Amino acid sequence: MNRIIVISFLILLSGACKSQNLIGYHIDDIKIIMKETQNEFRLNDDTINEYYNYLKYENGSGTKTFLFFLSENDTCKYTKLMCDQSELKKTLIMLNENYKPVNKNMWIEEKSGEKFTITLKKEQWFFSIITRKKVE
Repeated sequence: MNRIIVISFLILLSGACKSQNLIGYHIDDIKIIMKETQNEFRLNDDTINEYYNYLKYENGSGTKTFLFFLSENDTCKYTKLMCDQSELKKTLIMLNENYKPVNKNMWIEEKSGEKFTITLKKEQWFFSIITRKKVE
């Protein structure tokens, strides 16, 4: 019962938030939160990878892929959002408005007393945003 209350509260809080930091969340909670708050993304469970335990979400137009890398007990260790270059300008605005910049390609998020690094990596055709718990 407490789990349902916490998830409901988080959904209400994060409804307006475009970017989700679900590090530390269990796979079941991630699926519920993504379904309720990120209607742009759909779970893609067609691919099986024997080396990584992850959830893969894609948007309908194929310009974004959101990966949640999971531990052995199915909690999120880190996330990777891969986007088409056409999303870069909008994404940089969002990152600069919502997080504390560290340098040109890194931001810090503070959430519930914990710090997370958000790193932007540019590739030729796409870019990635990797969010991890900050190691102090």
